[in-house]
Amino acid sequence: MPEEPRTVELGLKIVNECEGRGIVARLLGGVAVYVLASDVYGKVPPLARTPKDIDLVAHAKDSGRLTEVLEGIGMEPDRRFNALHGYERLMFRDPASGARIDVFLDVFRESHTINLRDRLELFKPTIPPSDLLMTKLQIWRISERDIKDLITLLFKFRLGNTDTTEELDINRIIKLTSNDWGLYKTTIVNLSRVTEYLVNSKELEGIKSEVIGKVNDLLGKINSAPKSIRWRLRSIIGERVKWYEEPEEV
Repeated sequence: MPEEPRTVELGLKIVNECEGRGIVARLLGGVAVYVLASDVYGKVPPLARTPKDIDLVAHAKDSGRLTEVLEGIGMEPDRRFNALHGYERLMFRDPASGARIDVFLDVFRESHTINLRDRLELFKPTIPPSDLLMTKLQIWRISERDIKDLITLLFKFRLGNTDTTEELDINRIIKLTSNDWGLYKTTIVNLSRVTEYLVNSKELEGIKSEVIGKVNDLLGKINSAPKSIRWRLRSIIGERVKWYEEPEEV
């Protein structure tokens, strides 16, 4: 069995150190995909990747104690960034590897905003699989790496009604996309990008039909779900006004 990447080992250590101090911290990003779905890599080697950085989410009320934990295990804070953005986000660096440690506080904000405040206690050591999928689907300028992560997650997890180590809760995805037209728009575009990538990929031929089937199932349920008044009002404006943010490079 291949050795666990340093970022994965460190990410899990941070979550466990926080838990020992009564702090809830959960993994997201590439490390979370690795923790939940790296067994897919052995079956489909072209999807395998080693995460370079560590993404976490914790409660804003715990930011001070979380900083103490990270500094206590030798992580170096970006003091300027943390002074400017510490109400919602913190940044650290692992001096041993140079990996960046990005900590979101209650809210995940990139191309779109996803509130995770009430989701952290539901699953561990990562955020729930449905939320992890949505943090990838919300990326407007999506990379090949993120598309492969989406394929990994869709291949690994059944579409169901709960978040477990084998199933993701489709109701969570429907709730988010039925209340926010912008997030809905980016989500359906990215699901179409996943299908296009699979159709054009020879190396993923063996899983193509299964994953595209799940994409179509997901699209059907998202599109047929009732939409909020907020969603419907924003849909009238449509693409005439930009519906996504352009996150600043940190």
